[in-house]
Amino acid sequence: MEYAALVDVYDRLAATDSTDAKRDCLAEVFADAGPLLGRLVTLARGRLSPAYDRTELGVSSSLTLDAIRRATGATESAVRDRWQATGDLGDAAAWAAEHGGQQTLFSEPLTVERVHDTLRDLADFEGAGSQGRKVDAVAGLLADADPDEARYVVRTALGHLRVGVGEGTIRDAIAAAFLDGTGEAVGAVERAYQVTTDFRVVAETAREAGIDGLAALDVEPGRPVQVMLAEKSESPAAAVADAAADGTAVCEYKYDGVRIQIHVDGDDVWLFTRRLEAVTDQFPDVVRAVRQGVTADRAILDGELVGYVPDTVATDARDPVAFQTLSRRIKRETDVEALAREIPAVVHVFDCLATDETQLESPLSDRRKRCADVVDPVAPAPEEPRAGLELARSRRVAADDPDAAAAFYRDALEAGHEGLMVKNPAATYQPGRRVGRLLKLKPTMEPLDLVVTRATYSEGRRSEWLGRLYLGCYDPDAGAFREVGRLSTGYTDDELAALTDRLEDLVTARDGRDVELRPEVVLEVEYEEIQQSPEYGSGYALRFPRFLEVREDVAPTDADPLSRVESLYEGQ
Repeated sequence: MEYAALVDVYDRLAATDSTDAKRDCLAEVFADAGPLLGRLVTLARGRLSPAYDRTELGVSSSLTLDAIRRATGATESAVRDRWQATGDLGDAAAWAAEHGGQQTLFSEPLTVERVHDTLRDLADFEGAGSQGRKVDAVAGLLADADPDEARYVVRTALGHLRVGVGEGTIRDAIAAAFLDGTGEAVGAVERAYQVTTDFRVVAETAREAGIDGLAALDVEPGRPVQVMLAEKSESPAAAVADAAADGTAVCEYKYDGVRIQIHVDGDDVWLFTRRLEAVTDQFPDVVRAVRQGVTADRAILDGELVGYVPDTVATDARDPVAFQTLSRRIKRETDVEALAREIPAVVHVFDCLATDETQLESPLSDRRKRCADVVDPVAPAPEEPRAGLELARSRRVAADDPDAAAAFYRDALEAGHEGLMVKNPAATYQPGRRVGRLLKLKPTMEPLDLVVTRATYSEGRRSEWLGRLYLGCYDPDAGAFREVGRLSTGYTDDELAALTDRLEDLVTARDGRDVELRPEVVLEVEYEEIQQSPEYGSGYALRFPRFLEVREDVAPTDADPLSRVESLYEGQ
């Protein structure tokens, strides 16, 4: 398949705001894809690997700029000027391909296979000379590209396709292409994606084996599962009443740490965050604890990794550190053993998703028993370092005894933890869903996790920093972010400088001091109230929002949804 045909599809997608039209367009492409289905599904999102595979292509804007210059003959200053004017290096590449002046005598038409495979191979270039090889590879594609093709080669290399296609659109397109497109079909595709996190596998299975084949897809060690999420409750009594089954509910400490998914297959251990980010290398102390304490040959466990003050971690009076302190370990790539000694951790296991077979359809009561069967507690040993491994502290509470839940809630807060989780003992595990059978309690009005969508440089002393941040909640139906206000307070100078460094790498367009951003950074924000407002796309505005922290453990699409903002507004 010539790449020009896919470029035509990209243009059709970008030209419409209708999610139905985008779905139908992609469904047609997928249905006719033949052996290219896997590649086309990944290219439709502009990603070249599954969501859980955080492999980076290692293609920076400067590298891409060098490749454009080399392939087209355009001067660097001319390309930069065009980039500055449009805010899109892809558009700059298209201009350079048309006006650069360099003639290619022996070009070959680009194919989908060549573009996909060449860009995917960039991640494997390592060591001395790897950057030059990457420039050569991208330049080779651009040398054979017409202007429109050059635009999308660059956008794909940089990971920002700009055609308005989200996971929901891909899901619906697969259901329409290979099933009947009904709600049942969409649900089957969604469930398959939740347990595989790989649309390529899902699409190929839907085509070859239909709904029955999708239903047969299941969890596998080494491939993370989308986590089940909780709804907020207002009181212990209400939570127990809502979650009770057979007259009882399960109460657990709500730990303020990093959601961690533990995968074991023989001697192999993998660790994933809530965002499906692989963090095995960052937590060697946890790997040691898992190898010592998990007795099953195959297992997928769900838990919370909590950091503790070193002098207290091995005592009965553990003092948890702030989440922001623990989050330093997630991004650390060097001296990880030293940091493990500095911020020792304990994994509190609270669920079992699989052992020799899946446990997703088993009730929570059975999954908790399975946890106890396969987890032998491991004491933390910061000097090794080795993390602690134990079952989350829990209590079974009768529905007619809410005082017991309230007392347990107070115990959790006094121990320095965040609050309480209240669970239905008969509930199955539902990956990727926020369900009412799983409830959380915190002592104050719950902040919102929101995504930074655009920003403006500050004035005066902070003029070099992006101090005015526009925040969006996630609209899963549209696969888009709806803005709910602007944030400009709550951060220190150091925090603002760090945020600016991070956000400037995500700039997709500039207009004076205003920038558009790839929606990747999630912030936890507090506020006084929610108001209706026609100014923002959500229809709501946060009054006096204030920055609390960066949420490294929350993916953009796991940020608080529009429905949550609506319910909070109604409940004020």
